[in-house]
Amino acid sequence: MSGGMRSGARLVSRGFSQFAAAWFLSFGVTLVVVCISAFRARTDLYEITDRVLLGVLAVLALGWFLSVALALLAPRASSVSKAAYVLLAGLMLLPLLWAPVLGAVVGAWLTGAAIEYSGVYAQFRIHVAQLLYPVSTGAFHLDLVDVVWNAFQVVATIIGFLASVVSLWPLVSQQLGRAASSSEA
Repeated sequence: MSGGMRSGARLVSRGFSQFAAAWFLSFGVTLVVVCISAFRARTDLYEITDRVLLGVLAVLALGWFLSVALALLAPRASSVSKAAYVLLAGLMLLPLLWAPVLGAVVGAWLTGAAIEYSGVYAQFRIHVAQLLYPVSTGAFHLDLVDVVWNAFQVVATIIGFLASVVSLWPLVSQQLGRAASSSEA
C-alpha cells in the first residue's frame, strides 16, 4: 500500500472516529441535560431543551465544517481520499445533526414531556422535511415525507449508534481486558 493510500485511509478512518465520538457525545450530553432539566425545572423544560439543542447543533456544525476544511488541507492525502472524505462527511451530516435531537426526543419520552413543544425540534423537523420532500417525490413520485422522515430517523439512529459502537468497542474491550487481568492478579 503506498504512502498516499495509507494517509488517505487514515484520513477517512479518523473522520469516521470523529463522527462516532461527536454523535455519541452530542446524544449523551443532550439526553442528560434534558432529563436533569425535566426533573429540576419542569416549567422551563422546553426553553432549556431549545438552548441545549441550539448550542449542541451549532458546535456540531462548526466541528463538521472544521473537520472538512482540515481534511481538504491535509498535505499527504490524495485528491481521491479528500473527495471520499468530503462525500462521506456529507452523507454523515444529517445523522450527526440528528444525534442531539434524538437525545432530546429520548429525554422527553423518558420524562413524559412532549418534544413537539420544543421550537428547535420543530424547526429541525421542518428543515429536514424540506430536504426530504424532493427526495421522496423524486424517488417515489409520491408525497411520502412522513414515511421518509420516519425512515430518516431510523437510519440516522442506526448509523450513529453503529458508528459509535464500532469506534468505541476497541477502547471498551481494552478496558475490560485490563479489568479482567487486574482482578486475576
